[in-house]
Amino acid sequence: MIKAIIFDWVGTLYQFGGKGLFPYSERVLRELKPRYKLAVISKAVSNNVEVRMTQMNAIRHYFDFILADVDKTEAQFIECMQKLGVKPKNTLVIDDRMDRGIQIGNKLGCQTYWIKNGQYSDITPNAETGQPNKIIKSVENLLTIL
Repeated sequence: MIKAIIFDWVGTLYQFGGKGLFPYSERVLRELKPRYKLAVISKAVSNNVEVRMTQMNAIRHYFDFILADVDKTEAQFIECMQKLGVKPKNTLVIDDRMDRGIQIGNKLGCQTYWIKNGQYSDITPNAETGQPNKIIKSVENLLTIL
């Protein structure tokens, strides 16, 4: 049973190129928040971490844990789950990149949903990344799945 959801930021909730949130992102978060603990773990280049955190301000109140760093690591996901008080088997990781969030989530034993849409949709599952539990087009699909 899913108790927490860890989202990626750019390509998942926020559009590439600094275009702002996807039109459906806030509605999805608003509907999920009463039922799940929500978190964001985002990779940002070193001079972009503060920008990334500023981008999140408008929807910060939906999240129980937010991290933007120059890398995405297993340790960050473990820390996030510990702070949320959930086990990997009760955590859903949603990312548009197989070779980052989905790979980490799979390795830790989380449920994983890959957003196969956008500039990283050609990085497909392999032996190193593992298979996602589901392939979706956007976080908006969560409203009919969860």
